[in-house]
Amino acid sequence: MSTDFIELAYEFPASLSPPKNEDYFRLPVLVAQEMGLRACVYSMRTLVRTKKQESVSEVLVHRFDDPLFLLLSAVAKKPLIVHGHSFGWIPSSTAPLFIKKCVFTPHIYRLDKFNRSLTKLVLTLISRAKAIIVLSKFEAGWFIPYVEKEKIHIIPHPIDFHFFSNIRKDERDEIRRRFQIDSELVLTVANLVPRKNLETLLKGFKLVTQTLPKSKLVIVGSEPPTMLGIVKPRKAKMSYYENLKNMVTILGLERQVIFVGYKNEYELRKFYAAADVFALPSTTEGQLLSAGEAAAAGLPLVLSNLEPLIEIYKECALFHTPTDHISLAKHLINLLTNKELAKRLSEVGKKKMRDYDVSMIKPKLKALYENCLKDK
Repeated sequence: MSTDFIELAYEFPASLSPPKNEDYFRLPVLVAQEMGLRACVYSMRTLVRTKKQESVSEVLVHRFDDPLFLLLSAVAKKPLIVHGHSFGWIPSSTAPLFIKKCVFTPHIYRLDKFNRSLTKLVLTLISRAKAIIVLSKFEAGWFIPYVEKEKIHIIPHPIDFHFFSNIRKDERDEIRRRFQIDSELVLTVANLVPRKNLETLLKGFKLVTQTLPKSKLVIVGSEPPTMLGIVKPRKAKMSYYENLKNMVTILGLERQVIFVGYKNEYELRKFYAAADVFALPSTTEGQLLSAGEAAAAGLPLVLSNLEPLIEIYKECALFHTPTDHISLAKHLINLLTNKELAKRLSEVGKKKMRDYDVSMIKPKLKALYENCLKDK
């Protein structure tokens, strides 16, 4: 059976994502299907995703044990267009050498975080792609010196604005009853990985409780089972989650900090409804979709002052340097006690996030594919 469109994604659906955030892998192939293209996903086979072929969210997924065999299989299909993901992942980074019409999404924060020789090699390979999709002007700036400017397209990852903005009072009440929350609630939604820097959040929240002793912090998320589609081996040392739990005990926050694990999008929306402020002091981010979902739900944000986050959320967030827990705490206390400021950031955030809804992003992606197909 011939194939018109192949998406190269190291894992489908993505276990590294909070609920709903796998749209950055799911949307491309769905857009291709809507265009009438025979589309599928080529991905890695792991202990988490064991089936070699299956339908996921109305998408046919072929999984491979070897990334080189995945690439060769994609090339052999002679697709009209390929969309690859992830800077440095062999199949998507080398596909432009063999397939004329390639779209590439790097999913990076900045290029200087990578090995210099590897970076130069990958840039040489992906510069042959028809289009490079970046998430922000800041990210575009890293590629402009190496890739023709007209090839770079700013298309953010989508959020389901209407889903996350359509919250109800009963959803707020349910969470607060379930966890016995009768005061201020700070929420974070993140995979439990070191770059999310939750140690700083815990230290900052400790200071918040000195001013607002009844306040609570809810952490939604769990440790991802894979990294780039490869199952992570269990090490003898404590996991990141266990380290965080120990830190909660050391700080004396056992009654104030609640870990709830991974939640599907329907449960997640209830936590957004119940919270007063969203906070996450990440050390690296490209877009931070959970912050977008929180803003869509009407929450003011407290975020790290990373360049892409300032670019995207500057009107609806207060910023601090990633490791400055004192500034983080001051911002949280300010938003939890200054209702006028919190309301202003909430209103601006909801308005801004409409532009990131799937309905706004999908036409941009479709137009990009159409132009690639027309281009000889």
